[in-house]
Amino acid sequence: MRILKCYLANNSRGRFITAEEATCGKSDTWTCPSCGCVLVLHAAHTRETAWFEHDQGAVPVGVLMRCTHLDAEVKEQAQRRKLCRMVDELDAPVIVLSWYCVWCGSQYQGKKHCVVCGTGLYSTEASNRQMNGTRTPA
Repeated sequence: MRILKCYLANNSRGRFITAEEATCGKSDTWTCPSCGCVLVLHAAHTRETAWFEHDQGAVPVGVLMRCTHLDAEVKEQAQRRKLCRMVDELDAPVIVLSWYCVWCGSQYQGKKHCVVCGTGLYSTEASNRQMNGTRTPA
């Protein structure tokens, strides 16, 4: 899981502190302002300023997935997988081609639009009428 670097944290007193300030002060416990996870401080290098890193081994994945420091690509992939699972669970649509108009009593095929009444508002699926035991006119 890719978690982005943090440059701001909460100290043990609940105050915001930057990574630069944390390197100058005494040792403390730092937590992420977004998810509350414990952070590890990394000192500044020649080309890089000081930064905090999430202690990923100490936190459940579900907590990290809701953190604002989670890489956007990881969030997108997780949301895409969730959407695919939801779509796979949907029933396949059934295309209805036989209709019965309860207003005028005509039975027709194709688009839901009774040519006799000029509307499809009073039309039901013809197979539903047969399953319910109602005779459809021939």
